[in-house]
Amino acid sequence: MSVRTGGTSAPAHGKAGERLLKTGAVTFCCVLFGAAVAFGTTLVVSNTLGESGAGIFFQLVAYFAIATAVATFGADTGLVRTVSAALALGRQRIVGRVLATACIPVAAASLLVGGLLWLAADMQEVLPGGADGWVSDGVRLAALYLPVSALLTAVFGALRGFHAVVTFTVLQNVVLPSLRLAGILLVLAFGAGLTHLVTAWTVPILAAGVFGVVALRREMHRSWTGQTADRMKAEGMETVRGFWAFSGARGASSVVEVLLEWVDVIAVFILLGPAAGGIYGAVNRCVRLGVMLDHSVRMVTGPVISSTLATGDAARARQVFSVATRLLILGAWPFYLLLITFGPAVMSVFGPGFDSGAPALIIIGAAMLLSVSAGGVQSVLLMGGHSSWQLLNKTAALAVAVPLNLTLIPVWGIAGAATAWAAAVLVDCSLAAFQVGTVMKIAAPWRSLLLPAALALCVFGAGGLLARLHFGPSLEGLLLTVGFGGAIYAGALALLHRLGRITFRF
Repeated sequence: MSVRTGGTSAPAHGKAGERLLKTGAVTFCCVLFGAAVAFGTTLVVSNTLGESGAGIFFQLVAYFAIATAVATFGADTGLVRTVSAALALGRQRIVGRVLATACIPVAAASLLVGGLLWLAADMQEVLPGGADGWVSDGVRLAALYLPVSALLTAVFGALRGFHAVVTFTVLQNVVLPSLRLAGILLVLAFGAGLTHLVTAWTVPILAAGVFGVVALRREMHRSWTGQTADRMKAEGMETVRGFWAFSGARGASSVVEVLLEWVDVIAVFILLGPAAGGIYGAVNRCVRLGVMLDHSVRMVTGPVISSTLATGDAARARQVFSVATRLLILGAWPFYLLLITFGPAVMSVFGPGFDSGAPALIIIGAAMLLSVSAGGVQSVLLMGGHSSWQLLNKTAALAVAVPLNLTLIPVWGIAGAATAWAAAVLVDCSLAAFQVGTVMKIAAPWRSLLLPAALALCVFGAGGLLARLHFGPSLEGLLLTVGFGGAIYAGALALLHRLGRITFRF
């Protein structure tokens, strides 16, 4: 899929381009659905449990996410890169060996981490809030389901490597969040407590795991080719040797990445209490809605970039990267501009008291506008085999985030946590953009980004500001901006497409 602004269009790539266009459209719809369901889940939890209860719930989700990242240790990304490269090079029969190489250590690590998490459930020194019975029971439940979560993450990586992006997206963004929301609503209907909410949030992982394994077996059967046993053995050993060299660095990076995602939420919970943790957790979930678009672009373009780099087609990789960057600006900038302009209205939907998180949305939203403009640099680093570079970037960002959180949260409250998050995001993004653009020579021409950015700024920046001046930071103003602004935005895109100023093609 290509988005071009001015000049001559990049050459179409036939059926492959059409498939990627359809995959991208389906993936985006599924991600949008999943983001809406996840947002709805946050609304239900926050309005039912209040700030303090929501803070404890978000804390438990943070522990589970961190433990899953530790147990998986980059195997999912390693599978995306290795499987997609194997398919591009005609070496499908090594995939079974690679899966074993990835999943056996993940299973062992998840059992170990789960056991440690179970033992640490009551230790206040290890897990802040562990003395609270709700937190202890929730941590133990998370420990029980950790092996399934880690293996499911690896299976999802393999599906992406097989280019089964739609299957993966449906499972991750439709099936899993829908089952979680249904379970939470059912639990709340019977008046159950927080421990049962955690149960409703973790049990659907089992169903998604079963569906994922079935889908993976189908993809493996489809890709099977008649290679000789001798060649299979030699190629398998070559791939096994390199798999964990790449995935190990990515594993450390993924742990740092998930710490970056949750360190501010945990820090707010510890330093300011559960109520502030609940408010900031809601802020975190709002911003993550925009990040979902970046993830959807990564899902579609990651395997393609891996294949093109493996076959030496750098021009194709640059084209796909440029497409991703322009689409991210077109899709994500309107969202973040709305968060900046109507933060109080957005936060008010979570319940009384949550609107105090609006200043944090302004700070993080501004940083995310810049981050999105860099494009899918993280995916290019990983698919290009530079997981060690990403580890250094994430470590530098974490080194910025931790001291800033400890320094700014006691002074500025949740606005201090937002400032720390924004600084970490910009450090990580700047380093990755420099490496991809300067070293790997993959970048989107800045001139091609000006029209998409200007369109978003005019409609949702200037237009949103005018609506706020007239209606105030109200829910009514937000809804009118979304409705009328969305219609104007879609019409302008259609007109520019017809005039040939913005085209979509691969």
